[in-house]
Amino acid sequence: MTMRTFLPRVALAGTFLTLAMPAPAWAHVVVSPEEVTAGAYATLTVSVPTEKEVPTTRVRVEVPEGFVLSGVQPVPGWEYSFEEDGGFITAVTWSGGEIKPKEFQQFLVQAQAPEEPGEYPWRAIQTYQDGSVVKWTGPPDAEEPASVVAVVSGGSEEGHGSKAVDTGEDNSQSEGTTAAADTLASTGGTSPLLLYAGLGVGALALVTMLVWRLVRN
Repeated sequence: MTMRTFLPRVALAGTFLTLAMPAPAWAHVVVSPEEVTAGAYATLTVSVPTEKEVPTTRVRVEVPEGFVLSGVQPVPGWEYSFEEDGGFITAVTWSGGEIKPKEFQQFLVQAQAPEEPGEYPWRAIQTYQDGSVVKWTGPPDAEEPASVVAVVSGGSEEGHGSKAVDTGEDNSQSEGTTAAADTLASTGGTSPLLLYAGLGVGALALVTMLVWRLVRN
């Protein structure tokens, strides 16, 4: 087979493979991290991609019941507004800016997680410049699912969600490990046993060489 016939066949095979591959999944509004500790304070990131050929101009995110949202980080070019009920923020809307096609924008919020472990959906409504609306409010197996944040139980919190963890390790073990590490560091990362073994081998080689010279002479 010549190069002239080989290259067109490769290109044709590539075309068939491209057509056979499934279309990419619709990227949806995602709230991360996927897991937070019950009762802890966390910074959550709302990632909003634009998959259409027109910009995203408005995003509304509902705060799940149990999460206590305390504020948002301002984003240049965007305005935000809150919906409240009984003094608690129940939804946040960002508007005034644009997320162009094949781009995404991140919006940061601070909130305290519920005390009750479980899975909490963050429902979002995405509005495009042409007036079309995508509701990311369905279950995980839906075409337009809501992003879910799992709340898990954890140890005692100190301050803003930091946890004091008792490892239960024996201090003597830690001290022994530290001493071993110091010894390795002082020898350039090589254990004393290896150093002594190396010196022994060198001495044996030297003696062997001297004996061999004496025999030859």
